[in-house]
Amino acid sequence: MAYGLRTWMPFGLGVFMGLFVAFLLFTSSDLEQDLKVEDVGDIQKFEHWKVQVQKPVSIVVPNQNNQNKVVRSRFAATELGIRDKLILIVLAQSALSVALNASIGEHVPRMQIYADASRIDTDMSVLTNLIPYRLNGLTGQRAHVHILNSIADQALQDNYDWFYFIPETTYVNPFELMRLIKRLTWNKQIALGQPDREGNCILEAGILMSNTAVQSLLQQRHLCQTIVASNDQQAFEMCIRLTTNLACQPKEKDQLHRWWRVEETSETGSAIHDHVHWLASTREFNNTLTVSPLLSEQDALTLHEHFVNVEIGRISTEIKRVSKEVTTFEEELEGDRSWPIGVPGPARPPNRWQVPVWEYFSELDIFKNEPTQNSRPLTGNDALDVREVIEIARKKIEVDLEDGFVDASETFNPDLMEFVQLKHGYRVFNAKRGMEYIVDMEYKWLTSDDKQPLIKRIHVCRPIHFTELLHQVPYVKEDTDITMVIPIQSVEEAEAARSLLIRHIRLCISSSSMIDSRQTRIVLAVRSIPDVTVHQLADELTHLKRKCKSWQTDIALLPLKQQSHAMIEAAALDEAIDHFGQQMIYVLLSPYADYQRELLDRVRINTIRHFQVFFPVPFVEFHPLVVNADRILNLALKEKEKNSVFNNSHMNFDLNNQEALESRMAYLRNLVPPTMVAQRQLVVHKDRGFFDTNDFSVVSLYGTDYINARAKLAQKTDDGETTRLLDLSAIFLGQTDVHMLRSIEPSLRLRYHSRKCSPDLSPADMARCQLSHKQSFGTKSQLANVLFSDLQVMRDIPMASIMQ
Repeated sequence: MAYGLRTWMPFGLGVFMGLFVAFLLFTSSDLEQDLKVEDVGDIQKFEHWKVQVQKPVSIVVPNQNNQNKVVRSRFAATELGIRDKLILIVLAQSALSVALNASIGEHVPRMQIYADASRIDTDMSVLTNLIPYRLNGLTGQRAHVHILNSIADQALQDNYDWFYFIPETTYVNPFELMRLIKRLTWNKQIALGQPDREGNCILEAGILMSNTAVQSLLQQRHLCQTIVASNDQQAFEMCIRLTTNLACQPKEKDQLHRWWRVEETSETGSAIHDHVHWLASTREFNNTLTVSPLLSEQDALTLHEHFVNVEIGRISTEIKRVSKEVTTFEEELEGDRSWPIGVPGPARPPNRWQVPVWEYFSELDIFKNEPTQNSRPLTGNDALDVREVIEIARKKIEVDLEDGFVDASETFNPDLMEFVQLKHGYRVFNAKRGMEYIVDMEYKWLTSDDKQPLIKRIHVCRPIHFTELLHQVPYVKEDTDITMVIPIQSVEEAEAARSLLIRHIRLCISSSSMIDSRQTRIVLAVRSIPDVTVHQLADELTHLKRKCKSWQTDIALLPLKQQSHAMIEAAALDEAIDHFGQQMIYVLLSPYADYQRELLDRVRINTIRHFQVFFPVPFVEFHPLVVNADRILNLALKEKEKNSVFNNSHMNFDLNNQEALESRMAYLRNLVPPTMVAQRQLVVHKDRGFFDTNDFSVVSLYGTDYINARAKLAQKTDDGETTRLLDLSAIFLGQTDVHMLRSIEPSLRLRYHSRKCSPDLSPADMARCQLSHKQSFGTKSQLANVLFSDLQVMRDIPMASIMQ
């Protein structure tokens, strides 16, 4: 026990001393003053408490405005309150709505068709602007209730200034309708139409309502559920009057709502399309807004054709009136009159570099501004263009001569004067004025051979009357996977493909810090090459996959079957799509390609499923031997000028001697150092290559688009024999769903290779192939320098100067 007492005594003594000191320092009154507790029922209130809320540390981002940001609308039109002008709402019950949609739909901003689901047939089901609804027979709801609910659900009242309601048995003149709404104010409650005895608008005549009136109609549409009427049209008429409290007006601001109703009879030939020919002579009918009732689709199409012709006549009359006014005003203004009327005159170029270059043409040839060819035969569209210009110029000259606008001695008479030929012709394109022509027409006298021929100069202009914007392009994301297909069918192409893989590895290493989550697959499709070469390509692919992990690069080596398509490009795409599916982008690439990383991004942007395929225009390298020989010869010429050594001797060379050409090229191979001919970095420069617009060897497309166009691959000639295609561009020509995008691509370059033109090619493809083959040798100046210079001077150039 003594042992336990000795153990606990220090502990107890410490506790006692602590309590004693606390009692001395704090009295009971101080504790009560510092902490007061009030009991209020079951709630205790504490005073003299201070609550400290620790605020989180705010992280200030440099160059960032910390003020409250304004919440902007998603679209500028929503924020600015911009709305379309008109929506046409058709209450449909049969296939008549299809005819109305085909005729009127193209001339109004939007046309929406509402139909009972039980009445929709096969023809109506294909309409993209059809909204079906279902009637509930138990509740007795009318069709207009569902239509108004649908309009409110789609918030159409926020997107349009005017609403026009018609049944499918009524034709509306879209041109008169658009002119009518342009003359009225949309922010006023208006219900324009033909009133009945009770003041309701007759739906058969058409009902035009402003945006504010439709807003009231939709807000009070619940009142329309109790309406009792004999049919849906009458119920809708009563609904408009009940909810908007607007009496129908046939006139607003001197603008009339004209309605032409054809009386129905039991006689044959009482349909509208049988009476249009004599109704067309009536001015009131030509200016009417709506015509009813339509008994068949033929009625709608006939009426639309008539009113289109009326509109064309009105526009032609307006053009003549405006032209006359412009002529009158220009006579009162200073300066030269513009010609043609309403077309801006030619602008003066700011410097000599921007002077437009005219093309010279005759009846047989045309001299275009091309760096590789001076003249071409006048064929195709150019020939049609020139023939039309000659015909127009002849009519103008002969009419002026007959009307006496020239000297009396030059009066045109077919018995005395005859057209001989087009003496000279020039044309140029101006983006503002269109295509302009200057032609000199030669006439000869039939009565006397001594008289000089009469030459008249005419200035002809083909203005740009109509421009059309492209259709809306689908949205494209840049996260699509790409499969690059490289067809190989010879040892030479295999060596070029190995060089391509090495350059791809360099691109990966140079951008190894950039991690790309998009997958890029490289596929080599081989056929008819030795097994040793196939193993070498497989090793190169394995090495590439190991080096290009940051690019998410996948590889594949596909051996093509011998019975596959004879065209190696088509066989390679067939095999690749069978292996990897149709839902990705395939890039058919030449084994001689030298591309940059930007090419893959542009492929992802420019290739759109079911809409667009991309054929980039590559930069094709000139023959390295010719380019380097030209460089060495220019160095030799500079050395001679520096040393004041001049050689006036020249060489005679026969260009038609094929053996002499080959021997000269062989001689160049011995003179030019091999290190210069070896493949170096290919730079886009006019002396290193050219953009070959005849080359379609590289294409990017979706697998689905290729499968859909695959049937056009086997084209037939006139004699029924199958010809070989030069590339895959022919299968996409003439398609309406998928179009071709063709643009210059500086990041795609093709190394020089000898092009082989198969004798089985069609004449057009053969011409393209041979032209590309000729142009790939070099420029005219380079070829002339190599062919007509003394090659012996190349031996006098030091190697150090050559390798600079």
